Amino acid sequence: MKHYMKSLLLVAIAAIAALGITSCKSDSFDGDPYFTIEGIGEGNVYSFDYKEVDTTAYTTAKKLVVRSNRPWKLVAQSENGWCRVFPTEGEGDGIVRLSVVENKKPDTRDIVYKVYLDGVEQPLPLTIRQTGSEPYIKPSANNITIGRKGGDNQFSVIANVPYTYEVRPVLDGEDASWLKVNPSAEDPNTVVLSCGENTTGDARSVILHIQGTGNYSGIFIDVPVTQLDALFFENFSWMNHSDTSILGWVTDGESDSRFDKWNEDELSHGWTSRNNLCYGRPGFLKLGKTGYGGDLVSPKIAEIKDGMNIAVSFQAVGYSSAGGTVDDGQVYVAIQGPGKITKVLNGNGEDITDIVNGVLYCDVDHNEIVLTGVASFALDPDNHFNPVIDPEGLLIWDYALTNFTVNVDGATSDTQVIILGGAFDVQVKSIGKGKNRVFIDNFKVRER
Repeated sequence: MKHYMKSLLLVAIAAIAALGITSCKSDSFDGDPYFTIEGIGEGNVYSFDYKEVDTTAYTTAKKLVVRSNRPWKLVAQSENGWCRVFPTEGEGDGIVRLSVVENKKPDTRDIVYKVYLDGVEQPLPLTIRQTGSEPYIKPSANNITIGRKGGDNQFSVIANVPYTYEVRPVLDGEDASWLKVNPSAEDPNTVVLSCGENTTGDARSVILHIQGTGNYSGIFIDVPVTQLDALFFENFSWMNHSDTSILGWVTDGESDSRFDKWNEDELSHGWTSRNNLCYGRPGFLKLGKTGYGGDLVSPKIAEIKDGMNIAVSFQAVGYSSAGGTVDDGQVYVAIQGPGKITKVLNGNGEDITDIVNGVLYCDVDHNEIVLTGVASFALDPDNHFNPVIDPEGLLIWDYALTNFTVNVDGATSDTQVIILGGAFDVQVKSIGKGKNRVFIDNFKVRER
């Protein structure tokens, strides 16, 4: 009897449970199927601007409230690497998170998700739309200078629109045929400027005209290109590390561009560093890192004849953090081999000569030595990268205060120029702010 009553009790419980389940399912699926997303635009379209939105950070992702009375599923109709919807399925009400990566192109892009309720496709899909960024064409420099010998010079063009380019004369009727421009076979963001030796006896100039095509033909830039008649010129165009930045406050990728990691082609230009703290940037160099002073030694220049008086000029720009904090900006220039520094001029032609002795350095075997007859000068506070007034990092190179000229008497083809940022190696830590990073470009030697 007990066994019989127990069996009846189990059957009753099972029946009640079954009724409960049926009732719940019936309640949640009452009425016609529906699927809506609160706050979405007309046509079931949700729009983002071009900026990145991160779905991995819950507080950052865009969260949309789903209202539904059926199991639902969202199915993307195309492969994409720029949009993510999570989750893509659920039952009843819920929340979906949306994320997108930055749209660097100027064109709007869409991705369509078909909506299924209980496995049945609904007539109105979900569309995620992202507007394009502003169209642009940006050069890696506002002007280009080429040495007398010519050759191939790389120039970076950063654009999010298709573009074309041509060489134009500065003045109508002038010869512009001496410069040829072709796309780089290795880097889609680089063009190669090629020319022969300048035998005219004077500097010569043309305009590199870069212009958008199609709907973007209204966007263009004109970059002056000058070929010098100097004895020697180096614009470091062969230093084209695409993983480093033209922005002085961005240090990403520097470890792979350090001197001890330069490739054979880069080393073939003859520039050296004795503590390896010289870093390649796109078209220029950086000396030093936080708390360590860097150095740069020029190659020997065969065009310098014995006993020649020369003028060595270059651009030097100081480091700034993204927040605007600048380093000490101290620069030393010394001579290795024949020659004596006699005068230093700033970009305005003003005499700023200050010759000092006792600057510690090392020889090629890394033995400590003391440099004498060293030119010493400090960079103006305005002669530093400035993220606020120059966010593209290009204007600074146009300022006269970045230019310095060091006169050397009695130079020969064995003469080399040493440039130090503040002090050599770890010594910089005990001086001033303990930071002295300096950027160098457009090194030129001419006979005086």
